[in-house]
Amino acid sequence: MYSDEIHDLLEEKDIEKGDLVKVNGREGRLMPKPESGDPDSIVLKLASGYNIGLEPEEIELVEERESKEVEKPEVPHSEDKPDILVLHTGGTIASRVSYEEGGVKPAFDPEDLVEMYPELAEKCNIYSELVAQMLSENMEPEHWQEIARKIDEVKDEYDGIIVGHGTDTMSYTGAALSLMLNNIDTGVILVGSQRSSDRPSTDAVMNLHCAADFLIETGFKGVGICMHSSSSDTNCKIMNAAKIRKMHTSKRDAFEPINSEPLGIVNYEEDEIQKNFETKRSEYNPQFDLTTDVGLLKVRPGMKPEELEFMIEQDYGGVIIEGTGLGHMPVDSFDEKTSHHKKILNKLEELADQSLVAMSSQCINGRTDMNVYSAGIKIQEAGIIEAGDMHPELAYVKLMWSLANSESMEEAKELFQTDINGEINRRSTFNG
Repeated sequence: MYSDEIHDLLEEKDIEKGDLVKVNGREGRLMPKPESGDPDSIVLKLASGYNIGLEPEEIELVEERESKEVEKPEVPHSEDKPDILVLHTGGTIASRVSYEEGGVKPAFDPEDLVEMYPELAEKCNIYSELVAQMLSENMEPEHWQEIARKIDEVKDEYDGIIVGHGTDTMSYTGAALSLMLNNIDTGVILVGSQRSSDRPSTDAVMNLHCAADFLIETGFKGVGICMHSSSSDTNCKIMNAAKIRKMHTSKRDAFEPINSEPLGIVNYEEDEIQKNFETKRSEYNPQFDLTTDVGLLKVRPGMKPEELEFMIEQDYGGVIIEGTGLGHMPVDSFDEKTSHHKKILNKLEELADQSLVAMSSQCINGRTDMNVYSAGIKIQEAGIIEAGDMHPELAYVKLMWSLANSESMEEAKELFQTDINGEINRRSTFNG
């Protein structure tokens, strides 16, 4: 809350939240004051989208905010246009500035989407539904199942489905949906944005527009992800949802396909689409079950046998080990400093006796091959299987799904190493 002095000053100047003001020579929109912070400073949202706090020596009104009572546009529907459903799970892709709340707030109604993205209404009939509302780091495997079941329930009613999702864990959700909705007979594309809608550099508009274009124009069936392909507003990449990874914290082109090529490129400026996939569909086979007691262990210099002991005590159904290089971990002893590596190998054998343990690589690109060096051979002899060219997040989700859809440990091992929906390539590609 603003102090009484600030409140009186704003009232005297007839300034309200959302008005464009100039404070000490800096121009921006007046935002509400959060409960924390200095009550004697004024919060402005600059044209860049960032908020700053200033102690007001001078303040003047530049422009009043538009009325909150502006009517939302009607949602035009036409039989000549394809029907696209936008499912919301959270993130910044469907959010708008709230001058009452001090930041961005969700905008889930079709009317909100038409107002934010009017060009979409010219191409398709927009429908909208809320599945979940959270920042994606709060996603749980049960949410993946909820999203998948909703898609399965409504898929025949629309010509394509867009899933708005936060970017931080979108690769996990993409992997889960690809497996749970194997050979789905409609197009599903996850869309996120790295920059919120209150910033001029937002990528939300272009990402959503390109996803809809790809669904409408290509007849794509399956699960993909649409994000910027460069830092400029030129192209978006459509990528296999199982094979992508967030590779940068904040860049707009943060997502890259791992050990695979893009499914297509959408040129936003020229309104052109480059298609790079073949439609080869088998029978749709949804399988929503997941085993969530799966652990993830990262190998690094200095790891201790007690870490594997902890995994054993958890009695996990499966464990992914994020190994080094071709799929290695410290199991060879050379001197006093490495004598504990024998214990690591012993604990690894003990872990593999009770859990399905698979080795992925920290290298991201490339694939595991534990037949090259003696360490890899020892690890295999301990009972560890390979994840192939699945990156760690994908392997983690695939292990959950494989355990849940198998009757035995041996069947789960075979299923984990079988390509279900493009998540495993028998030959590696390098696109870096």
